[in-house]
This record gives sequence, structure tokens and C-alpha cells, in this order.
Amino acid sequence: MQPIDIHTLVTDDGVTLQLAWIAPRAADRPVILATHGVGNSFTQSGLWHALSLLAARGWGVAMLNNRGHDWVAMNAGDRRRIGAAYETIEDSRLDFQAGQHWLRERGHHRIVMAGHSLGGLKACYTQAHFAADDVVGLAMFSSPRLPDDKVWDWARHEQLLAQCREMVAQGRGEELTHVEMPTNTPAMKGLMCYRTYINKYGPDAATTALRFADRIRVPTFLLAGDGEKPQLSFSIDMEQALVNAPSVRRVMVEQCDHIYSGRHQAVADAAHDWLQALA
Repeated sequence: MQPIDIHTLVTDDGVTLQLAWIAPRAADRPVILATHGVGNSFTQSGLWHALSLLAARGWGVAMLNNRGHDWVAMNAGDRRRIGAAYETIEDSRLDFQAGQHWLRERGHHRIVMAGHSLGGLKACYTQAHFAADDVVGLAMFSSPRLPDDKVWDWARHEQLLAQCREMVAQGRGEELTHVEMPTNTPAMKGLMCYRTYINKYGPDAATTALRFADRIRVPTFLLAGDGEKPQLSFSIDMEQALVNAPSVRRVMVEQCDHIYSGRHQAVADAAHDWLQALA
């Protein structure tokens, strides 16, 4: 496998991020610009292990540590609070744009936007609303339906939203709260400020990818394991919603959970087969 380098990026709004880079064997091949899910980090994500195996087959991989890394972190420089507890989903496009700029500076002009779980929704949001000419594909790995009206305890969700709105109205939206998520998600217990819960899971959330799927106009890859039913259900509905994507490939990986335990090679193989069609 190619050597792994860690680089530092700074977004247009001054957030310092890290990027793990494995260069492609051929400079003209598509390069994957990917990111992790909620509260995770770039090299701890199950997707990173799968993409490392993909890189061993010659694909370029840029794995971005987005501003939602870990639950709470402190930004270098201005020392503002970042992390999953404080992030705003709309700002995720600045993270991807920083990664795109970094790749272009190094001569890579065929970029695949990708992400795991919430990271996949961030990639989709960015591509839908801030599409770049050199993006040639979108890959969503195990992304969920947010908010999920099919499996969530909706009454509990509405209670949480009401509590968060009240705290925002009192000027306390940046205060942290331990959230018992209203469903069996990979992150059953979350730490976030009241404003962020509304931003991620409210009725107008930018995470509701089905609402803007028709804006995606690049080949799209959807993957979910058979052991993650909500994500699998979302991938089926998303496939139907991508009406303007030139092609959509949806893959279900058998005996596979949300973090791809023991199935990283199967995930890498499925992504490799799809990338071959783009190359």
C-alpha cells in the first residue's frame, strides 16, 4: 500500500482540520474525498479501514477529519468549540471544499465525494447545494434517514425538539445536554448543545437528504449492511429519489453492521467495482 501522510487544512471560516492521504498509483484516476460519521474521527472510522484496503488497489484516498470530529473539541487558533456537540450541518460544505481545494492544488481533478453515516449526508448536502465541476461521483456509506419517522419514537423526538426550542428561546442554545436518542442508532447517547439537536434533527434539517436528492447529478453509490436495518431502508428509498443522477448503484453487504466489523474487505470490494465504472 502507498504511504499514509497526515496533512493540516484550514477552512474558509478558520477551522483547522486533518486529512489522511494515500496517493493513487495513477494521477488520472478518481480520488475519494471522504469523511467520518457523528462523534467519530478520520482514522477511527470503520470507513477508513475499508478505504485503506481500497487504496491498496491503487485508488487515491483523502480521509477528512471534519469539524464534527469527537463529541467536543477545541479549534486551533481561535480556540472556539467544535465537535459533534456544536456543529452546524450546513457548515460541513466548508470542510469538503477545503479538501477539494487541497486536492486540486496537487493536480487531482476527478473527485468522488464520500462519507460514512452522517458523513454521507454531509457529502450529499455539499454536492446537492455546492456542486463542483470536478466532482465525478458521490458515495454514501451507511447513511441514515434523519430524522427517521419510520423507526424513531416520534413522540420522544417531538419532546426533545420542544425542550431544545425552549432553551434556544431562553438564549441557552449553546449549553450542552446529554441526549438519549429516540431510536436504536449507533450513537444511542449523544452529547450536544440544544441548537445542534434542532439543526441535525429538526423538520428543516439539512440532513434530510431525500428532500434534495433530485439535485444530485453525478453517478451515485449507496452501501449498507444487512445488519443495519434503518440505513438499509434509507438506501432503498434514496435510490428511488436520485431521479437526476446518471446512474445509481446500491449494494447490500451481507453479515455487515454499521462499523463493518470483519467486513471491511467486502465494503472495499463493492466500492472498487463501482469506481472501476468511473475510471
